[in-house]
Amino acid sequence: MCLFEGSSGRQRLYFGRRPDIIVAAVTILLLYSLYRRSVQKKMKRTSEHKAENKDEPGIIHPSDLSELQSVHQFVRDEQYDERNKGDWKIRMARRYYEKLYKEYAIVDLSRYKERKFGLRWRTEDEVVSGKGQSICGGKKCTEIEGLASYEMPFTYLENNEKKCELVKVRVCKSCAKKLRKADISSTDGSKKQKLS
Repeated sequence: MCLFEGSSGRQRLYFGRRPDIIVAAVTILLLYSLYRRSVQKKMKRTSEHKAENKDEPGIIHPSDLSELQSVHQFVRDEQYDERNKGDWKIRMARRYYEKLYKEYAIVDLSRYKERKFGLRWRTEDEVVSGKGQSICGGKKCTEIEGLASYEMPFTYLENNEKKCELVKVRVCKSCAKKLRKADISSTDGSKKQKLS
């Protein structure tokens, strides 16, 4: 029989005449105290380890995503990749680039009134769903009727260098109007061409 009795802030534990219960209770208390000690030691070691290996305060170590963004190129330069093939960031960016589907691009027209738009290549999920080919290539548009393909020069700034690429997009009539409003002409004066 196990009873607790509290008197003046003290508690006593009565087990009656069963020694096996006493042994079990003592074992549990010992295991719990060992567990608490091991947790305290581990916490102390962890805090000491952090103190030893701490760089300058406020330094945040970059993630893979931030490293990928630092070496990302809209169109990869083969010669640059060959020269820097020993760098793991370049290899990672190259592998990511090779997974993209570069037949049609997805266009972001959220800032077309400012004459700005963004382009990116399609991912595998977008290719499977038909986004950018059988569904409008506008980022937020889901129109499937009246789509037309356009080949357009895309001028952009990358690594402080102005670049121009010919990119195909497939958009609906309303998104095509927004593209025309954005006045997408390249530096040599050529306009976008409608493909059949």
